[in-house]
Amino acid sequence: ALAQETKYRLFRYGITFSAQCDPYLMRMTASTLKPGDLVIAISATGRTREVIEAVELAKHYRANAIAVTAPDTELARTCDVRLTVAVPEYPDTLKPTASRFAFLAAIDLLAVASAYKLDGSARETVRRIKYNAQIHRTGKEMEPLGD
Repeated sequence: ALAQETKYRLFRYGITFSAQCDPYLMRMTASTLKPGDLVIAISATGRTREVIEAVELAKHYRANAIAVTAPDTELARTCDVRLTVAVPEYPDTLKPTASRFAFLAAIDLLAVASAYKLDGSARETVRRIKYNAQIHRTGKEMEPLGD
């Protein structure tokens, strides 16, 4: 779900993104990468073997990698850039996990930093999306993207 959310955040800035959660598709996708491509690996524990192996495979083909994960983990050490999140889980399993919200915040910061780096092209892409999403709606209020 967090990979999909990352995709939703980044495509709005014109960044082509593929989100995989199936281990077989992760390996297949990693096998297609080349220098200049980027993997964003997300794992709450940083110990998910399939994610680590997919990153190692992508790096074999000289892609770069960003980890959004727990600090001091194998996944964090495998990646070039580490966005680490250390939030203890609440013991009540019926409540939303605290780490999920922390990971969403890290993903939002990653997306915004990407947008500022792209600047003009990201602004144009968001302008187009907002325009085309709202021209068929009534009212003049600015709406959040995705509603």
